This record gives sequence, C-alpha cells and structure tokens, in this order.
Amino acid sequence: MLYVSIAMLLLILILYIIRNSIILNIYKLPLIRKSWQLPAMAADTFDLEPDNDKPVVVCCGDSITHGHIGYDWVSTLRKEDKSKIYINAGINADLTWNLNQRVDDIIKHNPDYITILIGTNDAIGSQNIKHIQDYYVSTKGLPQLPHIDWYASELEKFIIEIKSKTNAKIAISTLPWLGEQPKAEIISVVKLHNNIIRTLSDKYELTLIDLFKQFDEIIDINNSVPYTTSEWRRLRGLRAVILHYVFGWSWSRIGRKYKLKLLCDHIHLNEKAGAMLQQSMKEFIGRGEYPGQDLNL
Repeated sequence: MLYVSIAMLLLILILYIIRNSIILNIYKLPLIRKSWQLPAMAADTFDLEPDNDKPVVVCCGDSITHGHIGYDWVSTLRKEDKSKIYINAGINADLTWNLNQRVDDIIKHNPDYITILIGTNDAIGSQNIKHIQDYYVSTKGLPQLPHIDWYASELEKFIIEIKSKTNAKIAISTLPWLGEQPKAEIISVVKLHNNIIRTLSDKYELTLIDLFKQFDEIIDINNSVPYTTSEWRRLRGLRAVILHYVFGWSWSRIGRKYKLKLLCDHIHLNEKAGAMLQQSMKEFIGRGEYPGQDLNL
C-alpha cells in the first residue's frame, strides 16, 4: 500500500511539472484548436493589395484583441464596416514586450488607425506568484520577470515607435477588469496599470477609451465567483473554450456559472463587454481626427 501511495504522489508531481505542456496540447485538439490559431487577416501574414485605397485599421493587443477566446470584436467590426481594412495584431497571452517584438508587422501596413489594448497579461504576471511568472517566462520567451515598471517602459516604447514610423491616429484602451469583484486585490493591480495607460495617453495625445470605467459603471453586485491566481485560472479558460467550440455556448452563457456580467472566464470579454469595446473603437475610427479625446462610450 505504501508503494501505491508513493507511486500516486510521484504521478501527481510529474503531472504538475508538465502541466503547461499538457494544457497546451489539449488546445491543439481539432475541435478547439481555433482558440489558439492566428486570427483572420493577422498582421504578420496578411498582405494588402498593391492598389488598396481603403483606410487601414490595425488592432494591437493580446487575446482580447485576438478574439478566439471571448468575443471577437475585430472580426465583427470588419463584417459591419466594408469601407476599411481591419487587420488583427492580437496574439494570445502576449505581454507588451511581445508586442514590441512584432511592431514591424504593424508598421509595414502603413495604418491610418491603430488601436491598442495591451497589459492584461502584464498585470497578471506582475504579481509575485511563481507559477504564473514561470508560465509567462517559459511560454512567451520573456527576458525577465513581468513587472509594472517594465510594462510602463515597454508600453511607452511601443507608442513612440508607432508614432514615429506611422501617421496613424491612435487610440489606447484601459484594461478591463480581472474578475468582477471591485475590492479584489487583482483589481488594484489592474488600476495601477491603467494609471500608466492614462498617463501615456495624455503625454502622447492619444485617444483614450476607458473600458475599465465602463465596467465600473455596470458591475454593481459583488456576488460573482472570485478571480483566482491558482491553476484553476487556466482551467477556467479551457472550460470556456470547450463549451464554446464543442457545445456552441455563447461567451455570456459560459460566464453565468461564475455569476459574471461582462466576462466569460474572469479574463476574456463576453458578448456584452465585447460590444461595448467594439462600439468605442467604432466611435474612435469615426472621429479619429481629434487627438487627445477621451471616449467613455
């Protein structure tokens, strides 16, 4: 009996050690692999027609822009507005450092408009929690541990680069909530990152889209299941992907298990929140000639 117990403990230990590989391979299964595939008209693979005369919009960010886990606001804008070219420069799990590594894929399209929503993974990774930081370093190739000061530096670097090498009108969005409990520690982390976004938006006269504030105005009941920093955080995302792609559930329905109003898995946007962001981006593109404006739509 002792040997069986030891063997089971060793098996559990091995599974824990290789958990990242296991989860990543689950995402490769045929029915749910779309969640990690490149989005349509991805910035690094899409080529504009030589005679294109439509305004070009490049949407930069992480999985919230990528749109395969949670509401796909970029593709929806593209379907609704045929007068412009919408290019998706969102990549799942990217931090701002990762976005800077692929900035040339954005600049090459000579965009007329650029939208930025980046920092959710920076905020998650900035917490001094070893398994989260190890995950980002190992899977995203980071040269250092995530930190809020590094986020500020990398975001400013990105803004300077796209402003100096394009003539695009630029909008930047504050980060959405992580979980829906206003007094949770992670919300304080998000607020600190959003302070950086607001400061840089003012400094470089960008259009500010205050998505965080929109969440604040809607979430008035503190009865949702809390955001977690445990490995359940990633399993919630996997659950959402399976329910959506295998069983056809909406992102809103998926979030109801946790009593979430605007998120599907405590991180990604459901249809309601995605439509809010989409409308704000649409307003910016429609009125993008006014730098420094604050859109709280």
